[in-house]
Formats: sequence, structure tokens, C-alpha cells
Amino acid sequence: MRAFSGEMFKTVRRPAVWVCILVLLAIAVTIGYGLPWIVETYPPAGASRGLPEGTTLADLKVSLYPSNFVRQTLQQWASLGGVFTLIIGVLLQGSEYGWSTVKTLFTQRDGRLVMLAGKFGALAVVVLVAVLALFGVDAVSSAVAALLDGKSLDFPGVGDIAKGVAAMYLIFAFWAVFGVVLATLFRQSAMAIGLGLAYALVIEGIIFGVVGALAPDTVNPVRQWFPVTNAGYLAQSFGRVSIRGINEPAPYADATHAVLVLLAYVVGFGAITAWLVRRRDVTS
Repeated sequence: MRAFSGEMFKTVRRPAVWVCILVLLAIAVTIGYGLPWIVETYPPAGASRGLPEGTTLADLKVSLYPSNFVRQTLQQWASLGGVFTLIIGVLLQGSEYGWSTVKTLFTQRDGRLVMLAGKFGALAVVVLVAVLALFGVDAVSSAVAALLDGKSLDFPGVGDIAKGVAAMYLIFAFWAVFGVVLATLFRQSAMAIGLGLAYALVIEGIIFGVVGALAPDTVNPVRQWFPVTNAGYLAQSFGRVSIRGINEPAPYADATHAVLVLLAYVVGFGAITAWLVRRRDVTS
């Protein structure tokens, strides 16, 4: 508890942590709801090009209403929102190396692993705050969109919302622990953030996306064991927003598979971090 209290004392006073969360919330409101509502309400000339026959921009607005806000939040921010928690995880661990406070941190009488557990505890609280805030602003934004259009304020049930929060928490937890293990491995923040983003965008984003589209029967059995892909599977397990004329394929793996794979990565990355912290000499 002393290690956790000390880490929370530092964390709540770090502007960078709250800037990451506030930027995520601002993007969720503007890009997730504000801009789509404006474009779909007052479409510019030619804006409907590329849509399936019979589908209009007005049909897309159903995704902005309260009944779909859990699906919308998960599908939009499982990956992009996770990048912000990756940065938070990197900063909480990597800054110790940049500030040269690792010796001070890991020579406390409670021991290295206890201090690391306190850091993970503080990170868990920050991630929970980010998830709850994200669902909160999306719920308010969806209610505003419904009121402006005269639509129903029919939100999903409490159980469905709780499941959505839990799913997003697991997804963000993976990203955060991924950031911690990268920062520990490279003993800095810059390279950890760069490699984390490169992995998400290049390997699982571009390479798997392009090759998977060309040879899905070959790539999907391999891809199903990678974390970002399973974050997508978990988000898709809540169902797609039903839009006239648009049919989305079902995810390759189900929610149980996605949860188990993500949990394995969280535990595995946490164990690797603990091993590195325990076995390495403190040199910086």
C-alpha cells in the first residue's frame, strides 16, 4: 500500500498523464460525434459517393444515438484510444529512467517487485479513469445527438454498459502494460513509444491488413493470436451498428478467445517486466 500510495502521489501530479486522457476525450467528442453529425446532417456536395446503393448519409447517423454508444465506443477507440494508454504506460515507467530516479525507486526497503506492483496499481487506476471518462463523454455526446435529431434516448441496459466498460478496460490494460514492458526493455520513453506505435500501425495494421485481404485463409489462423487483432475481435463481439445497405462480416474469433488472448498478453508482459526489473543491475 505504501508503494501504491507513493505511485499515486506522483501520478496524479503528472500533467502528461491527464493531458493524454483529455486529448483522448476531446478527440472522442469531436471526431467520434461532432464532425460525423455535422457532415451527415449538412452533407457537402458529393459526400455520399462510395456508399452502397440505397444508403444515405442520414442512415449513418444511427451509430451516433444512445442505443449504439457502447458499440460505437468500442469499435472506434479499441485501437486508437489504446495508443493513448500505451503512452501513459510508457511515461509512468520510462520517465524513471529519464529522470535517473530508478536507483532511488528500486533501492527502497520494500524491494523492487513491491515498488513495481505499486506502479502497476497506479496504472490500473489511471486506465480505469480513462475508460470511465471515455464512456461518459460518449454517452453524453450520443444523448446530445439524439436530442438534436429528436430521436429516442434509449440507452443500453446497465449490464451491457458494464460489459462494454470491462471489455475496454481489458483492451486498454493490454496497451498500458505493453507500454510498461517496452519502457523497461529499452530504459527510455521515446523508443518505447515509437516501437509500440510502429508495431500497432505497421505489423498489425498495414502488413496483416494487406496480406490478410489477399490471403485470409492463410493469415487469419496466425493473426488470431496477436493482441491488437484480438482487441478488434472483442470490440466486434458486441455487434455492429445496423445500417441500411451495409453488412459487416462476423469476427474470425469469438469474445472468449479474445479475452483469453488479451489476458495472456497482460500477464505475460507483466511477468517479463517483473523479471527484467528483478534481474537487471540498476545502472541509470
